[in-house]
Amino acid sequence: MGTMAATSRSSESGKAGGVTVLVPARNEAESLPEVLAALEDTRPDYRVLVVDNGSTDATAGVAREAGARVVAEPRPGYGRACQAGIAAEARRRHPPGVLAFLDADDRRGPAELPGVVEPVRRGSAELVLGRRRREDGVPPHAAAGNALVSAALRGVYGWAGRDMGPLRAIRFRSLLALGLDDPDFGWNVQMHVRALRAGLTVREVPVRFEPRQRGESKISGVPSAVVRAGATMIGTLVREAIRPRWR
Repeated sequence: MGTMAATSRSSESGKAGGVTVLVPARNEAESLPEVLAALEDTRPDYRVLVVDNGSTDATAGVAREAGARVVAEPRPGYGRACQAGIAAEARRRHPPGVLAFLDADDRRGPAELPGVVEPVRRGSAELVLGRRRREDGVPPHAAAGNALVSAALRGVYGWAGRDMGPLRAIRFRSLLALGLDDPDFGWNVQMHVRALRAGLTVREVPVRFEPRQRGESKISGVPSAVVRAGATMIGTLVREAIRPRWR
């Protein structure tokens, strides 16, 4: 699989306007092989960039073995990992036309990703988010937090969506213009709010979701992490809503 992946993705890397899938990963050596293999089976034409976010296991090695490009961001933080990946793609001779975000433990995500990416590629939307079904096993605390944030977005911006899931795709030039800088769990909220404030066309598409089967969650099942993530999301929402426009 590694040789085939490296060959196909190297070919895609020479084209302008392709798709790069950014996978932030911290200690995900157990879950990454399955996710990357599924992505290769689904869309071998997508470039894959794994950001090793200060892992202490073999995350970087298994990602390279699977044919993915790897960059390092030693400072913990989901937002920092995403920023490192974006900066790496912006430096390429041919940056992507679309950047997609996929969690390193999202077993179902690779199969759902084309449905999220294609509206951006076709130009019918600039940001597309995957809307998960709670009955598929979305943790209750995540569902509650998403419902609260989504309700706030509806009230302030008229946003009709109902999820803040991490599976998403955005036009790369539009993403760069948003100037995202949140270092941690507020990243997705910041992206959403700034996209709405900038007048981007934002859509949701339904996606299936499967709970993590391997490795350890960084949030679920850790009460202090759940509280911190929720507080960060709400704080980011408030801060972004009241701040002056950034451009």
